[in-house]
Amino acid sequence: MNKLKGVLPVLLLGNLLCMMDVSIMTIVLPEIQSAFGESLTELSWALNVYTITFATLIIPFGRLAERFGQNKFVFGGLLVFGTGSLLTGMAPNLAWMLVARAVQSVGAAAIIPTSMVIGLDLSSMANRNRVVAALAGIQGLAVALGPTIGGIVAQYWGWRWVFFINVPLVIIDLLVFGFVLPLRHEKTVHVKIDWLGALLSMIMLFSFSLGLIKGNDWGWHTGTILGLFILATGSFLLFLLWERHTANPMVDLALFHSRNFSGSGLALVLCNFFLGGLAVLLPTFLTRVHGTSELKAALLMTPYSVTVMLTVILTSLIIKRINNKLILTVGFLLMGVSYYLLSTVPLGSNYRHLIVADILLGLGYGLVAATANILVVADFHGSRLTSSQSVANVLRQVGMVLAIAVFTTLLTSNVSQAKQNTMTDARVRINRLSNLSTGQRQRLTKKLQHKLQPTSTTVSATNSTVKPTVVTVSTATRLQKTDQAYQTALQKLAVTQQISPALLPQTVKQKIHHTVSQVVNQKITQKIHQLNQELANLVQSVHHTLKHQLNHAFLNVFTALSWLPFAAISIIPIFKFRHTT
Repeated sequence: MNKLKGVLPVLLLGNLLCMMDVSIMTIVLPEIQSAFGESLTELSWALNVYTITFATLIIPFGRLAERFGQNKFVFGGLLVFGTGSLLTGMAPNLAWMLVARAVQSVGAAAIIPTSMVIGLDLSSMANRNRVVAALAGIQGLAVALGPTIGGIVAQYWGWRWVFFINVPLVIIDLLVFGFVLPLRHEKTVHVKIDWLGALLSMIMLFSFSLGLIKGNDWGWHTGTILGLFILATGSFLLFLLWERHTANPMVDLALFHSRNFSGSGLALVLCNFFLGGLAVLLPTFLTRVHGTSELKAALLMTPYSVTVMLTVILTSLIIKRINNKLILTVGFLLMGVSYYLLSTVPLGSNYRHLIVADILLGLGYGLVAATANILVVADFHGSRLTSSQSVANVLRQVGMVLAIAVFTTLLTSNVSQAKQNTMTDARVRINRLSNLSTGQRQRLTKKLQHKLQPTSTTVSATNSTVKPTVVTVSTATRLQKTDQAYQTALQKLAVTQQISPALLPQTVKQKIHHTVSQVVNQKITQKIHQLNQELANLVQSVHHTLKHQLNHAFLNVFTALSWLPFAAISIIPIFKFRHTT
């Protein structure tokens, strides 16, 4: 136990950094979007490449660690993760970033499952729950803390330091590592790796995620999207068939004979899906729709991060005293209420409503995740204990991958519709401006079309504002209109006096010209002022409509999925009535 006290902080720091980078990008996505000029849909792959690679390599890396030495494997994983973090921070474009993020995830996959095995090997049966709760809890906390820490770092040092900051922390962990965990003369076990199973799972995750994310762009009924879903289904079925008959399966399907394991697996997928949805949408919602800074957005997300941390700790302490089904039920109910509140966040600057929803989601996630993390390993010992923890890690990532894909897909569709609604409303308002010529209406409509980009899924209510068009009348036009009015006035006066306009006295002509010039210029000035005021009101109205529409585009995602946390309660009967140790 004394040795565990020295090792655990090193393992916790490694787990914290790896899992934090699952969600830390969400807060800086808007800033990276501006830097790289990419859409939110394309940038979502910077999140997906991390989670998909991570989920696919966790189990085979767990086996490789047994072959080459678990301590050396975690040490090497930290080196790779630190290198990937440095490369990600240096990224000049999206392609570079995707490769760098993949390098990061390779290191994370080497660290996460093996850290849990090292911790469990050094712990006794009496304190196993605490070790599992600590390592699994730090993972959930890291996902929750990612946006908050990322926002603070980005605000003061820029988005690149969100990744650079990992490097000194990794170096510290590596320096301490050699003192608490031996790297020489480790016990190793010769095991075979199920590379075919790993390949099939990667094909399944990648094709399913790509199909969900690109469904709107490519069309849900196109051959490409249908082919991706068929490929995902086929690879999944082949994966199950292969795993049942291979001697060294990537996933021991016998694990699912345990009701606690099956129920916990589903619970982990679902709770990470619900947490991931908030982590993906909220930063962009706050910075691009409500116009807050990254720092303020991070602070608004802090309540749920703190709540997750406290709830995970408390749940791990009381889990033996309270019926597990009750804890899970309350957790899913709280997440359901949170999603309902998130679907009704007002457009104003009062964020109390949002903070309450944050806290409820943190409470719900903490209750479900902490309970599931403990129950997922409750029925196993030896090699199956290792396998159960590895599969649990995969399922957590599956939840995050699904969240990124599903929430991004729904948001993309909603944003496109929001922009189209705004453009339709703008056209109606432009046609009501009777003082504009047809050409001016067309030019104004084209300008709005270019600024709003209704077919684009780029989210921004703050950068899509059209500057009011200022209408002016040239001096030549004023003189022309004055002369026309002057000639008309002369004709009327000449007709009245029944003489030729040329015979009118010069002093009379000068007086008429002066009076007509004043009247004409006054009318022109009034008309211009009225028209410019109408245009300013139009632009203000378009901006308000866009912000209102984008606000609902985000909230409607939570509305569409608010039923799911309540439906998740249906998995509760899968668990044993009560787990005791």
